[in-house]
Amino acid sequence: MRDFYDQIVGRPQDDIIGSAQREASTAAQWLDFPGCVFVRGEFQADADGPVMALPGLFISVAFDDGAGRGVLTRAAGGETQMTAIAVREATAVGRSVRRHGHSAIGLALPEASIDELGLGDAFRALFESNESGATVVSLKASPRIQAVAAEMFSPPVAGSAAQLLLSAHAAEIVVHALFGEHGRISVDPTSDLQRMRLQSVKERIDADLAYPWSIDELARNAGLSRRSFNQKFQMAYGESAIDYLRGQRLDAARALLIHQRLSVTEAAYRVGYAHPANFATAFRRRFGHSPSRCQ
Repeated sequence: MRDFYDQIVGRPQDDIIGSAQREASTAAQWLDFPGCVFVRGEFQADADGPVMALPGLFISVAFDDGAGRGVLTRAAGGETQMTAIAVREATAVGRSVRRHGHSAIGLALPEASIDELGLGDAFRALFESNESGATVVSLKASPRIQAVAAEMFSPPVAGSAAQLLLSAHAAEIVVHALFGEHGRISVDPTSDLQRMRLQSVKERIDADLAYPWSIDELARNAGLSRRSFNQKFQMAYGESAIDYLRGQRLDAARALLIHQRLSVTEAAYRVGYAHPANFATAFRRRFGHSPSRCQ
């Protein structure tokens, strides 16, 4: 399927989809999984006249406050930020239109990749009410999908880890593009925002274990009541926020005792325990032995 990649990022004068937007064309790359071309930017035709769209799925996701412009067509409506074009057979299409200055990513999957992923039926279902060679799916991207697209645009890791992250995020976007149209994926912006806030709270805990966190403060950071926060954190991470905090503190303290050879008292203070005796009791409950055995 590398030939599909070569065509997608081919010469502008060729009668194919052409490259990604010129300033982003050097960022185009092939992801073996899920078998797609990834670009930082939106797909557009570089030719002046009509071009040929090859069979497959072409997706654009905008992740700023502007409207997303889809593959080879205008996105419908100012709020649409995710557009997919499903192409059933090689089709002549007009020049694409995009907005300048808006951050976006593009994915292009040949039909063979879609079939290999076991999504061929979902792909062909997009044509049930459309006899033409191409059909347009325009969706409002959820906060989750916007965040995924933003992370693909600027991965927080490099090398093999970045490749793995790009592949995982690309697969997630493909699933949403194929199944979101028929309501088979419920996109609840409120729920999505809550998950992001819970993750933010969890990251705050991890970043400052010594801070005297209280449930009330954590709940405020999550924008939830104390009761609702406790319930949602438990559902999201399988344990209460207090149990999570305690476990992280004790794990960190154990590492300090083993690797930095700190005293039991100093390790306890480093992870937020004001009383070493309480720390020793909690440590023994978690690991089955006293903290002094780690020294």
